[in-house]
Amino acid sequence: MNYEELFINGRFLTQPMTGVNRYAYQLCKAMAAAGHPFVLVCPKAPFHDSYDTNDFHIVRYGVGSSHFWEQCVLPFFFLGKRNYLLMSFTGLGSILVRPKIMTIHDLAFLKNPSWYTRSYYLLYRFLTPLAVRTSRHVITVSEFSKQEILRFYPFIDEQRISVVYNAADSTLFRPSVESEVQTIDTKPFVLAVSSIDPRKNFSRLIQAFKGISNCQLLIVGKYSPVFKQQGGLDEHDPHIRFLGRVTDDELLQLYNTASCFVFPSLYEGFGLPPLEAMACGCPVLASDIPVIREVCADAAWYFTPTDPDAIRSTIQRFLNSPASVREQLRQQGFRNITRFSWKQSAEKILALWHDNKLSK
Repeated sequence: MNYEELFINGRFLTQPMTGVNRYAYQLCKAMAAAGHPFVLVCPKAPFHDSYDTNDFHIVRYGVGSSHFWEQCVLPFFFLGKRNYLLMSFTGLGSILVRPKIMTIHDLAFLKNPSWYTRSYYLLYRFLTPLAVRTSRHVITVSEFSKQEILRFYPFIDEQRISVVYNAADSTLFRPSVESEVQTIDTKPFVLAVSSIDPRKNFSRLIQAFKGISNCQLLIVGKYSPVFKQQGGLDEHDPHIRFLGRVTDDELLQLYNTASCFVFPSLYEGFGLPPLEAMACGCPVLASDIPVIREVCADAAWYFTPTDPDAIRSTIQRFLNSPASVREQLRQQGFRNITRFSWKQSAEKILALWHDNKLSK
């Protein structure tokens, strides 16, 4: 059937711009730029200042802004409505709403429950299969994640899963002209960007970096006490600096002035930071895991993420390589990012909206 009205779960606008929320925001921006009508249904809580919502049609509804709003308040908005479709780009969506498309970014909580608190693991282990069963369709962000969904939830038909890629924001992440580049540090540095949690593997990266003395390691990401418990970050090491959260403008400067970008993650649904680095002309060294191979193709140097010696040797080999070799990897990055765009991803989303196969 054709759904006449398209609604999008706008709860993400009340939250900081994490990777998952950036996915939702960029899809909405691309859909709005294409002139396709949709309504963002949002809590009445204040929006985070990371988002520009001027081009969005927004309806505020209900009380609260937590999972309770999403699961127990938002469904009442649709009482009496017919011939509509609700999309949730950041996760489960409202289980009580049947005409919906949900998004699964990854299933890391099933891959390794020890990475998460017990309450988080139990909640998502219970709710995710319910959300899958009550959705018309499931969006995911890579072929790798699609196979993970089919492996963990074999009851779902493969035809009910569509891959809609992330992309780097081309208006933000780009090579800076010389006049725009400010000096971040006088010493060469390697950059790492990610949330700080066990699956991002920063403890091994730091262990590997102990043997590198000719440059610094700068780590961008939200700090977590879990990281300290793993003995990862030595704040007294002069070669390793933890920067915490930075603004988008600061991140652009870092990508543009780093010697290279290192992405040591153990598990991802997609892995957006390597594409952001490539868009800025920053060479990428990354984990040799299937999803990163899918995203980065031949535009990265790969290492075994569980081996600190392999991480160290890859970084050192790159830093000691001729300028021509480093420039070649940089150009491969520019070519690789052309495979991804928010416009193409938005077109896939809109095709699902009009897909006659989304049956009741």
